[in-house]
Amino acid sequence: AFDVDAMAAPPAPSPEQQEDDVVVFEQRLLTIGEAYVYKVPKLRQAVGHRAEDWGLASPSMTARLELVGAGDVLEIRIFDKDKESSTPAVARCPVRCGAGAPSVDSIVDPVVDSSRYFVLRCEDARKRHAYVGVGFRERDTAYDFKATIADFKAKCDREILAAQAAKEREKRAADGALAGETAADVEEAFEDLSLKAPIKIKAPGGGQPSSRPAAAKTVPYDSGPITKLAPPPPKGGARPAKSAVEQPPPSATEKDTTTSAPPAPPGDDDDFGDFESA
Repeated sequence: AFDVDAMAAPPAPSPEQQEDDVVVFEQRLLTIGEAYVYKVPKLRQAVGHRAEDWGLASPSMTARLELVGAGDVLEIRIFDKDKESSTPAVARCPVRCGAGAPSVDSIVDPVVDSSRYFVLRCEDARKRHAYVGVGFRERDTAYDFKATIADFKAKCDREILAAQAAKEREKRAADGALAGETAADVEEAFEDLSLKAPIKIKAPGGGQPSSRPAAAKTVPYDSGPITKLAPPPPKGGARPAKSAVEQPPPSATEKDTTTSAPPAPPGDDDDFGDFESA
């Protein structure tokens, strides 16, 4: 159990935000209209939390979630769905993604027996922690929840790399001024990403000849006359030479068919004989 009044207060700003004293704008990244909140029992196994131990049929509250990004902190806000939208959040789970922050899985821990339930490490203004179970009815909603957190973490990682590159650039510029380098030399060292010659690129296979057969050479097409070759000689002896274009004589079957069926006399039509006799 946790103190609702204490958890409703926003967590204290990070030391970086207090030191810089900059204005941080909030951006609402995702709103989930229906979620279920559970009391999480103490972890009994080192493997992880199991949602089946929560009593899924009787959630503590039906909630509405909002994922809000501000600077390098993603805050998961839990609201009571049955109350008006103007009421304060019941609990807040800050996910810090800056340099040196704890891992995201230690703040938003997925259970081991389902992809729709998570354990959130909520925090109040006095840095007190409470673990709350959150579940979703649909897997698509759980995927959107996870993807939003992962995208925010990736954005913060890119910003960290860009800040490190900027600091390195400034340090290089300061060191170059002492060594006599100009600002143009420093910019060229960071921006010239082209490959420097000579560069050898070795193809896979070690340069050995390929076992693939060579493609056959194409022969230009000759549109001249096509001659018909003479048939092979019979077994008994050699056939006398004949012209290559001479046509072979008709076979015996062709002769029988042409001589056995005499042409019908004119005026005799078998197809209409029945009609004439009728």
